[in-house]
Amino acid sequence: MLRESEQIRLSEYSGIYDVVVGKEHFLRKVKENIDFSFVNPMLKESYCENFGRPAKEPEKMFKMMFLKKLYDMSDEVLTQNIAVNMAYKFFLDMNPEDEPVDSSLLTKFRKLRITEEVLEEMLCEVVRQAIEKGLIKSRMIIVDATHSKSSAKHETPTQILRRYTKELRKELYRTQFEITGKFPEKPLETADLSEEIDYSGRLIELLKQDIGAGGTEKSKKLLRRVSELLDNDKIKEIQSSVDKDARLGHKSETNSFFGYKTHIAMTEERIITGIEVTTGEAPDGEYLRDLIEQSEDNGIGVEEVAGDMAYSGIENLEYAGKRNIKLISKLNPVISNGSGTHKEGFVYNKDADMYQCPAGYLAVKKYQDKNQSADGVNGRIRYHFNVHKCKNCPLKEGCYKEGAKIKSYTVSILCGEHSKQKDFQETDYFRERAKIRYMIEAKNGELKQAHGLDTADSVGVAAMRLQSYFTAFAVNIKRIIKLMEAKTV
Repeated sequence: MLRESEQIRLSEYSGIYDVVVGKEHFLRKVKENIDFSFVNPMLKESYCENFGRPAKEPEKMFKMMFLKKLYDMSDEVLTQNIAVNMAYKFFLDMNPEDEPVDSSLLTKFRKLRITEEVLEEMLCEVVRQAIEKGLIKSRMIIVDATHSKSSAKHETPTQILRRYTKELRKELYRTQFEITGKFPEKPLETADLSEEIDYSGRLIELLKQDIGAGGTEKSKKLLRRVSELLDNDKIKEIQSSVDKDARLGHKSETNSFFGYKTHIAMTEERIITGIEVTTGEAPDGEYLRDLIEQSEDNGIGVEEVAGDMAYSGIENLEYAGKRNIKLISKLNPVISNGSGTHKEGFVYNKDADMYQCPAGYLAVKKYQDKNQSADGVNGRIRYHFNVHKCKNCPLKEGCYKEGAKIKSYTVSILCGEHSKQKDFQETDYFRERAKIRYMIEAKNGELKQAHGLDTADSVGVAAMRLQSYFTAFAVNIKRIIKLMEAKTV
């Protein structure tokens, strides 16, 4: 149940705030200049009006989430600090003698009250306040993506399935030893996924009746988990038994990560205006349109976009042209081809300068034919993949021909279609505006190093989305305060 307002209780100790939280304290500046009153109306629909215990005021919980990301703390450390930090209590409208809420309430607040729509409204609101204060004047957004490592480790489908069946056997040896004689012979350690799937299927088929009749809750749960993985080949898509949404991505040709990407757009004033959160293998360039339109929905008139070569694909060039938006992104002949490779699941990874297959593996070599063909194609590039990985890939059906000694993927480099963009990037205007792109690299560093976006707080893309939005909310408020101070100088 949501109370209309928190009951105000005066304290004889409130005067301490005037002494310990000076006018130059950052949290006093935030409290005096940022309006958080939008929170309660925004979250009203997520509370029952007439039933249940009175909820802690959403605005207070929301501001606690802000503090958590501002100072990069866990829930437990945050509540411990609130108990002794007068600046925190002042910011949260608490009396000096008040006790903080239990840290478990923050988990419930995130899971039950914060939806994707609320996150987007939150970003819109802080951008709106920046515009109203006259802090955003530019018509350019800068776009980029930064990665966050999953808190779980990457596993192959074979490793996941093998571990679950091992746990199931171990539980049955402990609780139903009499049925362990039905175990089929285990596959060798060198067995591939198809052999592990076959063994797991035979195992659960032989044991499901006995486990269903007299098994423990743990053995039944493990049986269901293995059965679910085998249904519809779900096991082929999972890369971690703990974090089922995380995916393997690449920072360079030799450097990979397992986790997520946060795609962001920000203005020249360094206010973040658009966010898209994806799994780690997602190509940066595919989210340009979403970032532009989200920024526009949040009140930014977009006339220019600056980004690296990942954003110079043909679809982005055509979209920018139709919208009369200047795209400050250098052409790359591989990204800019018109062969429709994304539909086949192969995508260009600009960090590694290699193509990436649907399973997330990078090509290991590339060869270029520079001879122009009769149809005007200015050469082709052939990418070679690791055949050993292809032979054991869970997605090899329809992609790898059994027995083939090589697996390659060829793209065409087209000429003519991009002459306009090529001419544009040779201008002094393009070169001058391209210099601004460094700002977003610094912003990515701030998000990750100062506010914990380098590693996911929890598992799942929904949790990563919440973390990314609240982190952006925190750095936007920091930036608003800094811009306001600069105006008064």
